[in-house]
Amino acid sequence: MITLILYPFIQENKLFSIIYNTLEQLYNRRMYTREFSQPPENIVHNGKAEFGSYNDVSPKIDIRGMRAPYAGIPLPSFLSNLRIKSRLTYIFSLENFIGLASFIDFKAVGLGEVCMFNKKTGKKYVYHTIMTPRRRFIPVTTTRGICACYRKSRFIKISWGRKHQHHALSFKLKGDNVRPNVEGYVYSPMQDKMHCDLEFVTPSPSSSRCVATWLSTMQINGQISINKELSDDSTGLAVMNLSRAYYKMHSNYNIATGIGTYKEKEIVFNISSTNLDAADSDSYNNNTLIIDGEATLLPPVYMTHPFGVSNQWIIQDTENMVDLTFTPSSVNSRILNLIALRTSYKTMYGTFEGVLLTKEGTKVSLKGFPGIIQKGMLRL
Repeated sequence: MITLILYPFIQENKLFSIIYNTLEQLYNRRMYTREFSQPPENIVHNGKAEFGSYNDVSPKIDIRGMRAPYAGIPLPSFLSNLRIKSRLTYIFSLENFIGLASFIDFKAVGLGEVCMFNKKTGKKYVYHTIMTPRRRFIPVTTTRGICACYRKSRFIKISWGRKHQHHALSFKLKGDNVRPNVEGYVYSPMQDKMHCDLEFVTPSPSSSRCVATWLSTMQINGQISINKELSDDSTGLAVMNLSRAYYKMHSNYNIATGIGTYKEKEIVFNISSTNLDAADSDSYNNNTLIIDGEATLLPPVYMTHPFGVSNQWIIQDTENMVDLTFTPSSVNSRILNLIALRTSYKTMYGTFEGVLLTKEGTKVSLKGFPGIIQKGMLRL
């Protein structure tokens, strides 16, 4: 009715006509959508990657065999394969603790870390290890696998078996005059409504190279002991992220993970921004929101920290699906130099506030929602 009344005026006034058409386009604009499909048997076929977002995972996360991945130069495959690096991260949230265990495979050496935070006090517990060369630190198979460091002072093991929807993390870490001894285990139950396996294969940044990511969410049971003081078994949520990529000489990343229960809904979201992202990031990215086992693909985001890295972060997109702030309450920083390898990163525990939108257009309002942001730089 209002349009009919104003139509003659709009037709006569060019400026109002432009404004009206712009507003009409914005109103009729469809919400951002991407569709899941079934994963390929092999990620790389005949030198080309099968790019897409998949609602399951391939038997192997293996990206070897890309044709001339660096500047179109047909290097021998064993040289280009040396540039493939892997990262495995298991983020867990129990009643009293939130943290992560991670492995990074640099071919020559491997790095392992367990970083935990007490949710109530913000106190952090951080343990590192360097692993000597081996054939492969992180398995490529997704059906079942184990990634572990077996040192007496730094025992860390992440395992999975997809046939039984089983994931597990266990660790036994020796302290020193600053840190206590820590021991714990976390496992996912077989009957798990939150279990979700997703796979993303994205150009990096163009189709000559790729990044493959396996994201798996789950409910968990677990227990953590500090200085042999046992805590009660508690339940929670976890997300495991295994990625392989053709790395640049200099790489940087920001990864935000929210994990917890809010208004009787189990929620996990994983949002990242890196210099390995696809040039067409609207079509290819691995940003995801999972609520009670139902996944929504999210658009690319901008992650900024105008008040400093250790202060409030702002995470937003251009599609009005992501509008979050993150306030750190505890920060762990580390710089490591090993000959030609240099890595510098921060792991921050804090809380998210803001709004996320599901694929159905349902608003998910969060306040005081626990999570972790990882910010890092890597030079190879």
